[in-house]
Amino acid sequence: MAKRIFDISNEFGLHPKVVLAKARELNIAQAKVVSSLLDENDTSRLEMELLKGSSEQMKPSLKNSRLVEVQAGLTWLAAMKYRIYSCPDTPIYDFVLGATVLLLNSNVRGRRVLLNIEAVEACDLRAPSFLEVIPEKFRDRLSGYKREVETIRGILDGDCKHRFYFLNTESWPEEMQKQTTPAMTPPTEWVAILSILTDPKQFFQWPQLGILFWPNCVRTERDGEHIFPDELVIQLERLGLKPDSRTNGPAINSFQAAGGKRPTWGNEGWPIYHVFNGADNGNLFTHSAGLVAAHPVAHHLAHQSGLLKWLLQREAFLRFGFDPKRIFVET
Repeated sequence: MAKRIFDISNEFGLHPKVVLAKARELNIAQAKVVSSLLDENDTSRLEMELLKGSSEQMKPSLKNSRLVEVQAGLTWLAAMKYRIYSCPDTPIYDFVLGATVLLLNSNVRGRRVLLNIEAVEACDLRAPSFLEVIPEKFRDRLSGYKREVETIRGILDGDCKHRFYFLNTESWPEEMQKQTTPAMTPPTEWVAILSILTDPKQFFQWPQLGILFWPNCVRTERDGEHIFPDELVIQLERLGLKPDSRTNGPAINSFQAAGGKRPTWGNEGWPIYHVFNGADNGNLFTHSAGLVAAHPVAHHLAHQSGLLKWLLQREAFLRFGFDPKRIFVET
């Protein structure tokens, strides 16, 4: 079916200019403006590329969600191994109901780990066939978890059903866990980070695509020193953008070209924060997957907080599979 570019953008939840840029990248001659009508073949080709990009992106975690902190000190090792949090299915634990993210806390280890909830299942462990009510993909995990914690008093005993929260299996490297300890992240800083995790869109705006805008470009020492290649000037013009020759200008252009939005703050937009400190790295400085618009308050905290830096690097990996330091892929 023939479609207009802005209709395709609505279907994929992308900015029309991002879809237009992708169509031009594919050398689709009809792609002149966002209202351009593409024939059936070009529409199919463009949609396949956009689908490919979507399948390569992982689920963002810094999104509006219901975050609940729970204690997992006694079951920490099993919870991290099998990615399960359990509690009796009784009113005293109703505060966990409706959570989309759990913050596992171990006071003994001083560690806190944030994990999205994949599924919640309640079952009666006293029933011989209790596993049959659990989706097959979770059964091995639950069996292993039950085996390791059933001897711990107060965890799986009692005359009631138990609720099992199956958490996502993303990596939380040891160094990242260390950043959550009170020694590394003082209480005031932790409260600020929790505020961000609870309502992240108030503090950070991510681009829609992860693309390297200007290979080999690095930050200059003075404003006005960046001289844009002609092809980038043309690309920006097509997107309705102007080359920004200031010190951080190419990074701002990269963020905008990838569909990023900068909310206003005074006479300027939010600062563009480099998640991977790539000012002197031509593969990072203008890679939009490592750029995020940060509210000035959050921007300052990101420069000061080791934990928030790790969380933003994790977010770049979850959204775009972007992991230039090989932090998450190999752990």
